[in-house]
Amino acid sequence: MNAAPDPIERLPAAARNRLDRFAEAFQQLDSNFYGAFAAASHDPDERLAALDRVQELIGRGARREGVLAALAEFREFAVRSATEALGGYHSVLLTRSNTSSPEERLRFLASLELAVVTVILWDEIDPDERDELLGPWVQMATQAAEGRP
Repeated sequence: MNAAPDPIERLPAAARNRLDRFAEAFQQLDSNFYGAFAAASHDPDERLAALDRVQELIGRGARREGVLAALAEFREFAVRSATEALGGYHSVLLTRSNTSSPEERLRFLASLELAVVTVILWDEIDPDERDELLGPWVQMATQAAEGRP
């Protein structure tokens, strides 16, 4: 039986390479710092405008499927990392707690999603708009785009 092709493979090679480097950097980010990325994320009106803009750039078809698959993988990793950080000996010893509110977690995920889409669409977005879309992710995304660790 043949497995269905990975939708992320439908993205251009350059976008996949940037995304892989961004994923490596994101995986190194301690989930304790997720709140810092949520705190600096866009306000709701700015986020809606940014989402309209990236939706327009993404378009329909195979690329949209690839973007949605990438977003799902990043969300899953972020949620799993935050959840695992609360388990184990930390929870038994009560040395670590999840102090973020549901709203902060949602803001973090929203900020992460805009960053992932911006990394994918990097070549189609001018630098000023990229910086605005990336917010707190600008350094990590720029390093991924430039191929730096």
